[in-house]
Amino acid sequence: MTAGRVIDTYVEEVTAALPGPPRVRGDMMAELRSGLLDALDAHRQDGLPDDAAAAAATAEFGEPRVIAATFRPELAVRLARRCALTLVITGPVVGLLWAVAAVASHIGIRRALPWEAAAPAGSTAVVRLLLIALLVTILGAVVTIAVTGRLAARHGRSQVAPAAAALSGYTAVTVDVVIFTLLASQLAGAPGGLAPVPVAAAAAASVTRLVLAWRAALRCRAVLT
Repeated sequence: MTAGRVIDTYVEEVTAALPGPPRVRGDMMAELRSGLLDALDAHRQDGLPDDAAAAAATAEFGEPRVIAATFRPELAVRLARRCALTLVITGPVVGLLWAVAAVASHIGIRRALPWEAAAPAGSTAVVRLLLIALLVTILGAVVTIAVTGRLAARHGRSQVAPAAAALSGYTAVTVDVVIFTLLASQLAGAPGGLAPVPVAAAAAASVTRLVLAWRAALRCRAVLT
């Protein structure tokens, strides 16, 4: 095995031990590869042949899983911030699309909120769940962005940030599920009163946000384990 392949294999083993999409891990793995190549060149200058120099370089860094563990705190912060920003960006868009759908469906100001539509008995509990989930989503995203900012203290944020982001992601999923529950009740009660195109656009946005939030929450949860 060539020296370059030894280095690549080592980096691949470290990467495999880390959760998250390649784009998030890419910068850290590039730094790791750069450090390994520097160590490889140093051992070559000491007179070692390529294979021995590569073995010495990887041994100097340690076991791949141990190195992966040192990257996890920074990875946790990056994943958490990515999740929070996704929710902050998609939240207003989804909300605006549902508002447009409500107006296009002639629900009116007094009935502009989903729970004012033809909802089944017991909808008050559903509305409360929606409001609580929405509040937790917003607070979780705000906390995550705050603790991952440049001026935030680094101590403990690798645990707080992904935990808050995962909670925010799960509650964002809950918000979309509740919205679809209310939509289903409206379709069952008075389907002709809904504007198909705006409602379909809002529903598509909610599905997209639901999938993104779920995947982001799972990644944040994985980095905590």
